[in-house]
Amino acid sequence: MKRLSVALLALPLVLATNPARAQDGIQNVAFFYPLRTRRPVIERELEVRVEHAKGRDGRTTEAAAALELPILPRWQVEIEVPLVFQDPKDGEAQGGVGDLRVENKVMVWQSLDWLSQIAVGVEVRLPTGSERRGLGGEAALEPFVSGGIALGDFDVLAAVAYEFNVNAHVPGPNEQELTASAAVGWRVSPRFTPLLELVTVTRTRGVPDDELLHRTRVSLVPGFNARVLPRSTFRFGVELPLTRARAADYTVLGGFVKEF
Repeated sequence: MKRLSVALLALPLVLATNPARAQDGIQNVAFFYPLRTRRPVIERELEVRVEHAKGRDGRTTEAAAALELPILPRWQVEIEVPLVFQDPKDGEAQGGVGDLRVENKVMVWQSLDWLSQIAVGVEVRLPTGSERRGLGGEAALEPFVSGGIALGDFDVLAAVAYEFNVNAHVPGPNEQELTASAAVGWRVSPRFTPLLELVTVTRTRGVPDDELLHRTRVSLVPGFNARVLPRSTFRFGVELPLTRARAADYTVLGGFVKEF
């Protein structure tokens, strides 16, 4: 696992210094902002995200601030600091800093003729939250690939990611999850874009009595982007599960992005 971690962390740097079929300058395709699907875009932004989930065991709210900066023309690093608030049905409410996330993303292919591009990367989650208080405390690696294409007034995005948990809290194998998603946005006007996402999550490894093990969770996320100020976008949506296998009854998603 240690060798795998080093390889995944080094991948973006290798790709950034040897980009495939690319020129030195980059002009990003101006895709919309989905709520669950990663964008294949090299970004320079400040972002605030809020996520509120209601499940059978209670409610969880996460508010996160993220800084996204390009290190090289095709290599971007994102640092996200979350605050987590747990309100269980049985037990005392808890709140505090959650698990810090650091993401490396590299654009590996782009066609301005087809208005399409592809990016790969890896997200590292660090166990900065309190495991005892239910605020995190997990370390994980999540390599991913993301792509998109603009077709007239529509943007189509897709992403696949695989998460490896590397410090299980309970005896047994560490959890692993495969996530795949697709999103479509319709640019009704320069200021407003309704969107729809389809998200699937499958837990491929975990403890034998895990009720979500080997079951695929499927959800729809209707929402919208609103260009409220120059270089500023508000996004909002609700994630609705379509299967009995679910992590929450519903999840409200919102965010504000400021480009600079």
